[in-house]
Amino acid sequence: MDLARWALSGIGGADGEEQQPDQQDQQENEQASAETLSPEEMRAQRLARMEAMQKKQAETAAAAASSSKSEDPKPMEIDEKPAAKSAPEKMDVDVEEKKTSAKSSAAALLPQKEPNKKRKSATTTTADPARKTQKKAEAMLKKVLSVALTGTSTTSDSSCVVINIDDTAISVQTIAEILATRLSLPANAPELRTMPAQKALIPYLAQCHRRAAEELKTMKQSSSKSKSTSTPELMEILEEIKRQVVNYAGSCLMVPELFELGKDAPMQLAKCMTSNVTDLASSITFGVTGPASSFYFLLCEELVSNDEEAFKRVIGEIVAQLTKQLARTENVLDGGDGVTEGSALVMVSALTSVCSHKEAAKVVAQLPNFLLPPEGSDKAKEVVENRPQAGADLMSRLLGLGNRSYLRRSGPALDKETILGLCLRPGIPKINPAFSNVRMSMDSVERTTSSQRRQLRVHQEACNQLVMKLVRAGPGAQGAVMKWFQDALVVNVGATGLRPDPRKVGSISTLMNALVVMLKLCEPFINDEKKQHLINPGYVSCPSTHGGVYATGEDGVPRLGEVDAASMETEYAPKNKFIPQCFFLCARFIHLGYAHQFAPHTSLMRHIQHMHWEAHTNNRNLDSDDTYIRMLTAQRSQEVTLFQEEVVTDSLRFCNLMAKILFEMDDKELRRMPEHFVIDTCDIIMGVARLKPKALRGLEFRYVFKLVVKLLSPTYAGVVRNYNLRATLGDVLYDLFLPSASDERRDVPTSVACDPLAGGQTYLLSDPAAQESLAPSLLLLYGEVEHTGYYDKMTHRAKIASLIKYLWESTEHRPAFRRITQNKQSFIKFANGIMNETNTLIATVMQKLPEIREAQLKMKNTAEWGQLGEEEQNMITGRLDDNEREVKHALPLCNKTLQMFGYLNTDKDIRNLFLLDELCSRLVQMLVHVLTKLVGTKGLDLKVENPEQYDFRPKELLRDLCAIFALFATAKQFQIECAKSGCEPTLLAKAVQTCRKLNLLTGESMTAFEALPDIVAKERQSVEADDELLKDAPEKFLDAMLFTFMKDPVILPSGTIVDRPTITQHLLNDATDPFNRAPMTVEDIKPATELKEEMNKWLEEKRAA
Repeated sequence: MDLARWALSGIGGADGEEQQPDQQDQQENEQASAETLSPEEMRAQRLARMEAMQKKQAETAAAAASSSKSEDPKPMEIDEKPAAKSAPEKMDVDVEEKKTSAKSSAAALLPQKEPNKKRKSATTTTADPARKTQKKAEAMLKKVLSVALTGTSTTSDSSCVVINIDDTAISVQTIAEILATRLSLPANAPELRTMPAQKALIPYLAQCHRRAAEELKTMKQSSSKSKSTSTPELMEILEEIKRQVVNYAGSCLMVPELFELGKDAPMQLAKCMTSNVTDLASSITFGVTGPASSFYFLLCEELVSNDEEAFKRVIGEIVAQLTKQLARTENVLDGGDGVTEGSALVMVSALTSVCSHKEAAKVVAQLPNFLLPPEGSDKAKEVVENRPQAGADLMSRLLGLGNRSYLRRSGPALDKETILGLCLRPGIPKINPAFSNVRMSMDSVERTTSSQRRQLRVHQEACNQLVMKLVRAGPGAQGAVMKWFQDALVVNVGATGLRPDPRKVGSISTLMNALVVMLKLCEPFINDEKKQHLINPGYVSCPSTHGGVYATGEDGVPRLGEVDAASMETEYAPKNKFIPQCFFLCARFIHLGYAHQFAPHTSLMRHIQHMHWEAHTNNRNLDSDDTYIRMLTAQRSQEVTLFQEEVVTDSLRFCNLMAKILFEMDDKELRRMPEHFVIDTCDIIMGVARLKPKALRGLEFRYVFKLVVKLLSPTYAGVVRNYNLRATLGDVLYDLFLPSASDERRDVPTSVACDPLAGGQTYLLSDPAAQESLAPSLLLLYGEVEHTGYYDKMTHRAKIASLIKYLWESTEHRPAFRRITQNKQSFIKFANGIMNETNTLIATVMQKLPEIREAQLKMKNTAEWGQLGEEEQNMITGRLDDNEREVKHALPLCNKTLQMFGYLNTDKDIRNLFLLDELCSRLVQMLVHVLTKLVGTKGLDLKVENPEQYDFRPKELLRDLCAIFALFATAKQFQIECAKSGCEPTLLAKAVQTCRKLNLLTGESMTAFEALPDIVAKERQSVEADDELLKDAPEKFLDAMLFTFMKDPVILPSGTIVDRPTITQHLLNDATDPFNRAPMTVEDIKPATELKEEMNKWLEEKRAA
């Protein structure tokens, strides 16, 4: 080391004697011998020399103080240089000072009349080049080191520290002594009182290194143009300065007591790291020619090569200081604009600077507080007690709100006690004061939101850079980082609960910021198909690899299909471990950190809307309502994070990749995949489509569509057995891929539904798999959503009906609809389901609409309404709210169901299926029931105010209904069933008259419908005649369930005989024997042949009579 060489050379020797020129050979021999010493020996000798030099300086200062007290010269008689000579120093005046004194004496003997001429003459002597070089070196020393040597031309500069050394001839050999003298000054030394003030030791050395590097770069650039002979020598001096400042900084960090100014050197270095953010011009981690030439990089190299343990200690102390400050920050808004000293951004950026050297990053990843304690260890079971704050009230103390203890291995511990947790924890406050003013204009809200998103994005980018530095530091550091992410997922498994336990689960901002980092780690393979093939699905089935992230069992992660425990213990040997690890950890962060936020946010918005409605109804002002203010503030605060443009875009792109991976898996692997992969993809896409549809613009969801079609197909109905999930898949098709023009509902960009590889045709029409299976899949799904809940099933079925209509109108799907008719039993089941649904919907609507009208009339009569008590008013408005909500769910589906009946039955084959004995009577009963409500005597009761808000369009409803009557009007079976159902010809005639008046039907449809009343009247006479004929039929000829004369008697397993259409309809809704509740199917019934023959014989005899 150069510092060691200087210390061993005797320049700063302990004996205090001036080194003579004739000792030069001896010095060189000592230097040569020093070079043969070991680093430990060199360091020991160097420290001894430094201690001796510091002792000498202390003695000199003490002697100078004593002399100043004993002598009292008159102020005007003091001469600066003689005073310096009279001081009781151990070291003689330096060489430069001697030369200056000699020149002054010689000049005194020359004639004094022409001083300028003599000076001009002096510049022409042979010694002038060397003198010029010295002048340049003095100026350079002032500029780079802020140092002036006693007796030189720069001593009068108030910005420089004046130091005294033996040899003022500035050269490569004297740089070490100059720096040592400067650094060994005590903290209260008067020499350090400069303007501007001097920096601390480490920042000073870092600044010197940067100045030297910049000066050297400038000198190299100008050397090609200038032919100055002094340039090479000056460049060597600058190189020496760069080496020596790094050496001294390293020595000070290894031995903090080496210099008084460097006692807190690690803290000074930490301060330099934070300055990197606020003052880029003084960055110590980026040199003039790049990071590898920076002061910090070279300092790390110095420490690693000389004392690795000291290096680890220094890095540990720096990180401890930075994380201590991080622990005080709660969100990214602490510190105003985010770049003030002490803010989370500054601390994270400083940690990133620390990790800019790979060896330092490795040390950081090995620190005790980088990871949580291992699961099951004694330390993991330790409890951390949070004391209540001093200002906490009694109630808070009693409820334990300020004393939430947590385990050392838990979500809160991850946030508060690990390095990455402290970095990733800051986010946007849940109740953000910036949004508390409910009167803020939308422009103000948008500006505030954009500003806070920028701050959050900058912080997340800093976290991402930190993680990237650690990941790239080597396998050990990379493994520690990925282990931290695994632990974060394991300890926060309860984050998706309705009310997560704050003693077990960390903050949502930690999970969100971790997700952002993981999405960046996944970025290299999001669009790289070659790398995507390295994603090995076996990761989720290997507990030793995923570390409990995808645990199985009762409290584990649910899978798409039913799997046994043995199948989850698979061998995992991927070609690349890092890519699948990033992918599957990111998928889990999507679940815990992002996807589950959409549902509660939507619920919060609905609650706020309801409060608006209540306030409007009761003429109440919400501006002073604390609950409303808190909820509105929470909504705005959540949207800052939830709808960050980069997060939304990256998450959606990842969801499409996740869909691709699932789509391309074989069935065995697909069954083992976590169910939430599909659920999260659906929730995020639909949440964005519903709340921020413009964010979908420019994105492609080809594989989301392919996966949905695949999972909805009858082939995979047994794989995905979660009815709610299957219903959600249908919602995705509607929300995302059904063109907006075909169903007025939302602002999703048209491009999302279109396939760019098919010339802009929609995925629904262009995809071969959709053409093959989607139509039967939707018919099957229509029945399956029965299990999803009363209100939910109506919403799902309304969307499915719109999809079926869109497919029906396309020629691409017509062959699939024809194939549906070939499976008679499946279609009967579907048809029965929609008829049951329609009957229920009609009953609901017809009951609720009159009640709505009654409440509206009461509220409209202000005099009568004012006489009611507040409790009665609240009861009426509450019932009205419930009725309106139910009608708003039921009527859209009712309208679409009737439309579906209409267009499906335009196909002759489908119409024939509805004319089967099992369906025809049900169809007629439904149609007559609706018709009676629309045009019967109670039709006036269905009028309500603002019918559009309920989607109540009675004219269109009547048109669709009469169109269905017209389609079946010529069918004999339909005519007979109309007569049997009690359909009055007068009712049909009134409907015909209304259609003609309102011009609801035209052409052949109107002609067929007009003929129906007379036909039904005739058939009714035949039915009455048959009833008269059969009124005395033996009881054994009657259906045991309906007590009607049987057409096709069959025997049930219980031995009871019923009519085939009766039991077939029963089995569509209940697969049991109605007489003993035993399980039963259509295949279990047998024809009652003998009874049928007896019935036919009896009928023939009756008719003959």
